[in-house]
Amino acid sequence: MKKRMLAALLLAALAAVPAAAPARAEEAREITRECRMSPGSKKKDFKKALDGDYRTFWNSAAGKGAEVIVQVPAGEEAGGVWFQWYEHEHAAAVQIRNAAGEWEEYACTEGAFLSEFLQLPEGTKEFRITNPKKARKSTPIPLAELHVYGRGEIPARVQRWEPPVARADLMLLAGHPDDELLWFGGVLPVYAGVQGKKVQVCILVPTLPRRRLEELDGLWTCGVRNYPVFGYFRDQYSESLSDQYEKWSRDAVYKLVTGWIRRFRPEVVITHDVEGEYGHGAHRACADAVIKALDFANDRKKFKDSAAEYGVWNVPKTYIHLYPENRIEFDWRVPLEAFGGRTALEVAQEAFACHVSQAHTEYRVEDFGPGDCRVFGLYRSLVGPDENHDDLFENLSLVVEDGE
Repeated sequence: MKKRMLAALLLAALAAVPAAAPARAEEAREITRECRMSPGSKKKDFKKALDGDYRTFWNSAAGKGAEVIVQVPAGEEAGGVWFQWYEHEHAAAVQIRNAAGEWEEYACTEGAFLSEFLQLPEGTKEFRITNPKKARKSTPIPLAELHVYGRGEIPARVQRWEPPVARADLMLLAGHPDDELLWFGGVLPVYAGVQGKKVQVCILVPTLPRRRLEELDGLWTCGVRNYPVFGYFRDQYSESLSDQYEKWSRDAVYKLVTGWIRRFRPEVVITHDVEGEYGHGAHRACADAVIKALDFANDRKKFKDSAAEYGVWNVPKTYIHLYPENRIEFDWRVPLEAFGGRTALEVAQEAFACHVSQAHTEYRVEDFGPGDCRVFGLYRSLVGPDENHDDLFENLSLVVEDGE
């Protein structure tokens, strides 16, 4: 009897002990520089895909020259490969040797993003990067940077993008890569990184290939996980809205922004100061296009192609940087647990540092002065004025009715 009681007490005591948390996988180590790389063409240029400099890239020959064979160092296995493409997206295949020693396609990138990652199967000691078998023809591989990782937990810095959102909580329209940090400060770290809102970043001017890769680095640093969309307007400076529309087609800008609003159906839109921050015509055009597109997007007679494709949309709330009415002044200096105690301002500044090409300029992410990144005004609202002035989503329900 005593033995049975002791056994029961022992079992109860063991049941009360909390189960040990599963061991966290060790972070995968980057082994790129330890790997042996055998490009199929332009061998001397291949170092440009390993130099960490977005200004340089390896553009292979087409055909049989469009390949790289990667052999990992002894005692290691390859766990994944991260591609950063130069100038345009590229669909690439990773091949593994089968039992007969022949190359067999294991996985392909979709060719949808400038930055893509592929997981590799356990035991991978060698793999080949080439064009997918389904491609109609073998095209040159435009590789800006290649990163190979060993086994383990893939580091958080490795970008694994989701497609642009189907329906946005927040749509941020900016002129150029880095503007979403300089003039909007902590908006992305707070709403994407902390609150997990569906945030869609839209950039009118794609600029140079290196700046688009810097843009992805900066957005990823802020916690944005849905891929941005880029317009097609040339990077041309002017000091007035009329001069900017001399360089660009006013109607083309309105059409693009209206189409984006209809496509992403945002609850909130946020954009540049109507005066262009420091007078830049491209920034002025962003604000002007949003103001006009708010009506256009809800009118089936305007830009009928996007109305037919996406339907119409009436944006519930629209904010403009530095707009003088119904203002919000954020505090971007509050420590954020999601970012290890760093503030939204610090995260935005870290993200801006990803824009290496802009390091020589005088621009900085600042929460003071004439370009204060804390200050926004409610330009238009379908849900009434803000009362608390502390949240872009004040007064918004989870479900917004479609506009007509």
